[in-house]
Amino acid sequence: MSRKVYFLFVLFYNIIGDIMNLKKVILEEMPEGLNDLEKARFIYLKLALYLDFSTKYNNTTVDEFVKMYHFKTDPENQLQKQIICRNWASIYSNLLTEVGIKNYLIDQHHSYVLFEYNGKIWVADATYGSYTDLSRIRYGDSTFYFGTCFSQDIDNPLNFVASHNGPEDELLNEIDKKFDFYQERKDNYKKIKDRLINIKNSGKSINQKLDLLFEIIGILDDGYYEAKNFVRTLEYEIFDKSELNHIHAVELKRTNENLEVDIVECIYIEQDNNYTYYLLAPDNSVKNVAPSEITKLAILGYGIEEKEIPGVIFPKKFERGIPLKKDLKYKLFKNFIPNKIIDYGKEQFKTY
Repeated sequence: MSRKVYFLFVLFYNIIGDIMNLKKVILEEMPEGLNDLEKARFIYLKLALYLDFSTKYNNTTVDEFVKMYHFKTDPENQLQKQIICRNWASIYSNLLTEVGIKNYLIDQHHSYVLFEYNGKIWVADATYGSYTDLSRIRYGDSTFYFGTCFSQDIDNPLNFVASHNGPEDELLNEIDKKFDFYQERKDNYKKIKDRLINIKNSGKSINQKLDLLFEIIGILDDGYYEAKNFVRTLEYEIFDKSELNHIHAVELKRTNENLEVDIVECIYIEQDNNYTYYLLAPDNSVKNVAPSEITKLAILGYGIEEKEIPGVIFPKKFERGIPLKKDLKYKLFKNFIPNKIIDYGKEQFKTY
């Protein structure tokens, strides 16, 4: 078999393997006897378990971004987990229509969905903000952008919910109790926050607090942005403002064969010109690393975009839209970097 034929076979296999029938998966799992609001809520929560916010967004060429933005999504044949607002809104709107809920897909430089229930207009927007509801649901936090719409004028829609402490919030809490998968996540999130209170008041150093936090969190087996924002949210639970001033983060990025972007976040603590480093990547625990291990990411194709990492010489700049080039076998450095960080095609990236 020629290299070209083999590459096409692998590409075809990967595409087929990534196809997911979201409509079938979600609607078959929906409990019977739900009213329209409960159906809309169930779909909103369930979608977050299957979709991640795209790392290609803002990290690729203009042409690739336009293709991604205008790509038509089909919940019966969803090709990939990574989505942006327009993809998510299209899928959610389609599923609401499938269960008989009239809805409106709003596209005003940001996409979200409005639907009517009990004489009111509700908004559903799982991809808004830095700490999206995709992240919140995944980790059991309360949602922020599902509720009655701030504007009840359908011709002048706004993607903000009217209140987070009103009667609608109490109603949603009651609805959520019907869905075991989400209630379990909420209970686990509450346990984590209870443990963090003890850490906050322990008198431990910033390094010690971070080590305990990452030990509690364990493996972050979700998308990059979901994991990153979850960690950041919990940091605010255990550090005061002065402590947070010592914690910084820099993203290391590489473009893979599908022009998707893999991102590893380097979290570092700066105290008295001394630095402690951690690496955050999907499907891994966040762990303390030596500067030399960060530098090896450059050999694996990762580049730095704007900021620098103090105390680390990082020789490679990230370039948008540069595909892989098969130069070296990844096995050369597999013992230095957690496998999942380098497990993209089992090949090395272009080195400069």
